Amino acid sequence: MSGNKAVELQIQMRQNAEDLQNFMKELNNWEEEIKKKDQQLCARNVSEPPTNGLKEQKETQRIKSYDYQAWDKFDVDKSLEAMDAEESPVHSNESDSEGLQVDRDLALTEKEKGNAYFKEGEYEAAVECYSRGMQADGTNALLPANRAMAYLRLHRFSEAEQDCSTALALDASYAKAFARRATARAARGRIREAKEGLSSIASVAFAASSSFLRSSHAFVFVCRFRAGSEA
Repeated sequence: MSGNKAVELQIQMRQNAEDLQNFMKELNNWEEEIKKKDQQLCARNVSEPPTNGLKEQKETQRIKSYDYQAWDKFDVDKSLEAMDAEESPVHSNESDSEGLQVDRDLALTEKEKGNAYFKEGEYEAAVECYSRGMQADGTNALLPANRAMAYLRLHRFSEAEQDCSTALALDASYAKAFARRATARAARGRIREAKEGLSSIASVAFAASSSFLRSSHAFVFVCRFRAGSEA
């Protein structure tokens, strides 16, 4: 490695470390804000015993966070733009292909078709292509990760989370899959799990690429939106 490239790598790693620190600080600040809101609500509940009407109102407010129409107030596409379907290859689990019928050419074709549909906003069609690609090659982590991204766009968060877990089982260092799964979990109200998932791989992710930091901000946006919906 030349001297210039070594210096560039050091600068990039330092920048990634700073980005990670800022991201985690923002996430912690958000969590503290939520704790304060919870404490205020608890204090209010103690001073004002809820009537049946107020109880029903609170239940309605909680249900609102699962009302997908509320997402119309939040630009999901913009917040997830750093996590769009990927063109570049990721590591596939070669050992898992032993004894399996793998058609990588067909999988690649379906992946490219899926990406084209994804870019056009045809997310259902993209899901179908990625699904066929996964059937052709079950060792490529990119395919379930891209299908998860399409599911996120469709607000099908449970399926998105499952696909991210599949991708991570194939490639445990796949940073974007962690970020997408965190976003899916946050959208389902599982904030603590989402944060723990991000924290557990942060040290690996920032050393490899800054893309994790860029995409993780979508998770913060989703959390903030949910907090606003439940307030």
